[in-house]
Amino acid sequence: MGIKTKILILGLLSSFALAQNNEDCMDCHGETDLSMIRGDSTEVSLFVVENHLSNSIHEDMECIDCHVVPAEHLDEDFDEPIEKVNCADCHEDQEEEYKNSIHALQDGFEGLHTAQCSDCHGIHNILSADDTASTIYPTNLATTCGECHSRPEVMKRIGFRRGMDPIASYRNSIHGKALAEDPEGDAPTCTECHGSHDILAVMDGKAKLNKHNISNTCGECHGDEQAEYEKSIHWASIERGHYESPTCTNCHGEHNIQTSSDSETVTNRLLQATNLCASCHSNSTMMENFGLDPKRFDSYMKSYHGLAVLKSDPNAATCTSCHETHTILSKLDDECSVNDANLVETCSKCHKNVTPKFAKIDVHPINMHSRNPIAYMFKNVYLWMIILVIGGMFIHNVIIVIYFVRKKRKEEKNGRMVQRFQPFEVYQHVLMATSFTTLAITGFALKFPEAGWVQLLHDIGMTEVIRGTIHRTAAVIMGSISIIQLFYLLFTKNGHLDIKALTPTMDDITALFQNIKFHLNLSNKRPPQGRFDYAEKAEYLALIWGVIVMGATGLVLWFPEFFMQFFPTWVFETSQVVHYYEAWLATLAILIWHWFFVIYHPELYPINLTFLDGKTTEENLKHHHPLEYKERQKTQIENEEKN
Repeated sequence: MGIKTKILILGLLSSFALAQNNEDCMDCHGETDLSMIRGDSTEVSLFVVENHLSNSIHEDMECIDCHVVPAEHLDEDFDEPIEKVNCADCHEDQEEEYKNSIHALQDGFEGLHTAQCSDCHGIHNILSADDTASTIYPTNLATTCGECHSRPEVMKRIGFRRGMDPIASYRNSIHGKALAEDPEGDAPTCTECHGSHDILAVMDGKAKLNKHNISNTCGECHGDEQAEYEKSIHWASIERGHYESPTCTNCHGEHNIQTSSDSETVTNRLLQATNLCASCHSNSTMMENFGLDPKRFDSYMKSYHGLAVLKSDPNAATCTSCHETHTILSKLDDECSVNDANLVETCSKCHKNVTPKFAKIDVHPINMHSRNPIAYMFKNVYLWMIILVIGGMFIHNVIIVIYFVRKKRKEEKNGRMVQRFQPFEVYQHVLMATSFTTLAITGFALKFPEAGWVQLLHDIGMTEVIRGTIHRTAAVIMGSISIIQLFYLLFTKNGHLDIKALTPTMDDITALFQNIKFHLNLSNKRPPQGRFDYAEKAEYLALIWGVIVMGATGLVLWFPEFFMQFFPTWVFETSQVVHYYEAWLATLAILIWHWFFVIYHPELYPINLTFLDGKTTEENLKHHHPLEYKERQKTQIENEEKN
């Protein structure tokens, strides 16, 4: 029985119950304020736009063809809702598909309203799918589906994380862009991939996006790629029930599919090794399930091919260069591109004059001890050679440096010495330098666990527990020294003098520019310096700043449970950021600024020996701190006059 026949019969039956046409219905439903109360409080509009039906695909139908209206409905006091429209009266096949779909089965689950006929097709203004104004016209489908699938509360209910919007992703994809450029083209829309009335849950074996069916779904447009993929070891693995094996969407994505020429998409050839293939082939658990070695990926990254990829060489050989893209076969397969019999041909894609011996060079060099004992022997020979030769050079040069340090020390002692710093300050400096160095080493060891020097420390016994204990102990020592120094500055006579000497003045800015001019040969006069020059003042003030910042953020990281009782949660991560970058700032300042002025400065090389006992020569004081030298001379004369 055809649809027109059904409509005719329904119309006849309705006319027997109530002779009523569309104009009769619009007498009431054409009123914009017509409404009814649903339940106890929800007001629902009953207004119908008159030309919606007349301009729709159902233009030849009467209201009563869809709405079963009882005779009592004409009674003004009748306020019961009429029966819900049943589209299945005409669209039986579509209803049969829909009732088994995830939309029908999940409707009302956990209070979730899922799509029904009118949600996708409209109510009175239903248009043909070929009409550009139709809600299901290809260019409008994303908007229609987005009515639900762009709403965060809906996406959360169906298991998507906050912020995920598949509709926005689709529009940004190669499919969405192709559709926008050519609406009449072959670009897939939501229904091509998910189905229309028969959208099924992914775990359903008949679902178009069930992992076993995805290649068929994508193959509707990409038939050649499907044929290649279904020869691969990946597809064979899925057929055996290993659903962790990849299919189309695992590599290309789902909604935000981009062309492989896009430099940021994971299928771009330079990102295949580092981002795409690595996601599975460097996963130890997954590789063990298939009896594969996860270290083969790391071995590739250490080869020339891998290193060239990391340098973004457009010609570098990546995974698919050797293993193919979709037709990835087992190495035991005679047709596999990396089967021993096919290696010459595979290598010849990039290399000229390839021989069988060249093709046997291992591009995944692992287990050198058993694979290539000769190379393994030379590796060990060179490791010991490096240790002995470079170690010998280091010891040789240290002996020379020690000689000149002792020579310099002896020469200084033969002259007149001046006590610049008290023994108490010397001990403080030693503890400060030791604790700072310890903090830098143990702190960066946490941030760079894969570094060779960190691995060496771990091999000799510095586990994470020991590292953390050493780091915190050094922090306590530095904090204690800083507090002692603070008391010294605030409550001693010499401390008060040091505060005055360390206070920046405008003369320091003048001295900075004068010093630069002198070393650029623009002036023959060096700026006179007092007890502390501008470089020492800047360094000391930076030390105060660093201790405060590192101490405060370090305490938050050490005792987060306590501090998070009083601070907002952003404080913890901010403390991590500040602690890390302040550590870099302080370490680089020590290496570049402090060490220059106490070690590398040509006038002080090989080292300023004042750190040993706080003493320096009178000549050195007169040269580098003339104002302090004059002040000491003046004080000495005054003391002699008093005596």
